[in-house]
Amino acid sequence: MTLGLQFAIVAYVWFVLPPGGHLHDDPRLHMLFRFRVFGPLLACVGITWWLERGAGIRNLFSSFLVWKVPGKWYLAAGIWKFLFAYLGIGAVALLLGKWPGVGLAMPHFWDGWLVTLPFIFGIAFVEETSWMKFCLTRLQMRYSALVSTLIIGNCWGMWYLPMVVINEGVPPGYPILVFHGCMISLTILLAWLYNNTHSGVVLMLAQVVSNTAFFVTPILPPNNEIMSDVPTLFAPEHFAGLLLDVDYVTLFSLIFIAASVLIVFFAGGKDLGPRPRARWDDGMAH
Repeated sequence: MTLGLQFAIVAYVWFVLPPGGHLHDDPRLHMLFRFRVFGPLLACVGITWWLERGAGIRNLFSSFLVWKVPGKWYLAAGIWKFLFAYLGIGAVALLLGKWPGVGLAMPHFWDGWLVTLPFIFGIAFVEETSWMKFCLTRLQMRYSALVSTLIIGNCWGMWYLPMVVINEGVPPGYPILVFHGCMISLTILLAWLYNNTHSGVVLMLAQVVSNTAFFVTPILPPNNEIMSDVPTLFAPEHFAGLLLDVDYVTLFSLIFIAASVLIVFFAGGKDLGPRPRARWDDGMAH
């Protein structure tokens, strides 16, 4: 249902926009497109109320009251994307001897970040509640943590797929398969954090950091316009008459994917941690 709504809205936007047009050119379309992100939350709240009424709703949001967890989990949630992004930049520098043209941080990144910050928190709230608390804990009643994350990660990636295809709502030039691999890896990372903490606060931090890092670190293709004679590891993407370097975002993504594999290897695919994996009925038992 959620995927169907997402596909329908993106298809409508693609159909209505004139060739070469963008969402920012039409305030009404832009508003429709932005508010579609709340579809998963509305679906989760509606289904939960239908199945379990008030007890289910309390359980759905209960993880946001869990914040007393070891500091190492806040540290992991607070640095993960910056760590992988700068490792990716370092890998490109080591392999090709080149650095992002804008430097190691986007100039005046706070201008766009501060304006977008309320929406960043809103998206984090929706995604933690929908994909993690609702989907993950229910799936983990039946499947292992790894199988649950693979199901969610592929669905989450499919949710973004039409946006990647039409280059709206996601960074243009991001290779589709690489992006999809990152969504699966993100699900594994968040499930690892959640199964070890049961904390929605930790997940909120991890997801706010996820979106913030793209404002700060210059790894996205639109921030790396190049000339045709610049050496690259991966074929550059053509967008709006520009040639975009995808080396930084691809190396970041490959490092992230490798890290998710290591999480599964060391934490174990059954529970992604030493304690039993989080289940929806854990919260319903109280």
